[in-house]
Amino acid sequence: MKEILVEQAMTPDPLTVAPEMSVTDIAKLMVEKNVGGLPVVDETGELVGIVTESDLIVQDTDVKFPSFVSFLSGYVFVPGSVHRFEEKFRKAVATTASEVMTEDVITVDASDSAEHVATMMAHKKMKRFPVIKEGRLIGIITMADIVKLISRDIPVEGTEE
Repeated sequence: MKEILVEQAMTPDPLTVAPEMSVTDIAKLMVEKNVGGLPVVDETGELVGIVTESDLIVQDTDVKFPSFVSFLSGYVFVPGSVHRFEEKFRKAVATTASEVMTEDVITVDASDSAEHVATMMAHKKMKRFPVIKEGRLIGIITMADIVKLISRDIPVEGTEE
């Protein structure tokens, strides 16, 4: 049996949002279309980020001040805590996609195998990846897409004949 490629399993032509779209409108669109993440594309169609449910939930959480230790009449911040604080604070006060989105988007290629993507989802604890072909966003593959393959009794792992 031939392996299943991402391009065969993905949702093509995904809904996208513009960087200037409001967080409220993004949340409404996610609920209306029953999706957990939306790629953010600029006016040229280039992928610049992704807004997920997790990005939006940060807005309703308490942002904790960075951890620090008092030392010789000064403060030493725990490594990484200032960066985490800044990131959560930025998202907590965000009003647009560009302010709340995750900028360093992990993408997959259309020619990758579904097995590879399922493995990435499990290891990275991520539910969706934008799909790129020749540098352009052409789809999105989600855990639901992988589950659909399984429900149709299509093996996610492939063996070339």
